[in-house]
Amino acid sequence: MIDLPPDVPPQYAPVIIAQATQTQQGDTKTDRTIGVCQLIENPPIPPTTAVNSFTPLGSASVFLEKQEHRKLDWSSWKVTVLQGPEHGTLEMGTRGGRYHPAPDYRGPDRATFLVQIGNLKVKVLYFFKVQFGGFGGTEGYDPYLDKKNCPQGRLWKISLNTN
Repeated sequence: MIDLPPDVPPQYAPVIIAQATQTQQGDTKTDRTIGVCQLIENPPIPPTTAVNSFTPLGSASVFLEKQEHRKLDWSSWKVTVLQGPEHGTLEMGTRGGRYHPAPDYRGPDRATFLVQIGNLKVKVLYFFKVQFGGFGGTEGYDPYLDKKNCPQGRLWKISLNTN
């Protein structure tokens, strides 16, 4: 006698086929993260100056225009604080603000901002370096070029994620 297969349709493992879609025309949503070195005086000398001010909007636009050669759509923009500093406070305006370190604090601190310019979103991480008094030196000395102050430079790309 010959064995006949049972009257059951054959069973197969499911197969899933996926294909990545290309970015549609006009869909230019991108996410970037940049780092910014910001030298902070504690206390600021003289105390009434804007020496401890910072501009996340300016940092993001400089990166996009100078590093990526992008033409920006300035029809809308917004700056949002995502995380404040641990060793000081922020005094925010529409485009930026001032960092006020805790009294007698020296050392590193950081704050994170989301900057939206048109349809581009940039996360800006400020790495504050707080030291007593000024960052003076000899004539022609740029404290932002000093690797002891800003090991990565003044402005650098941390990540670039496009979708």
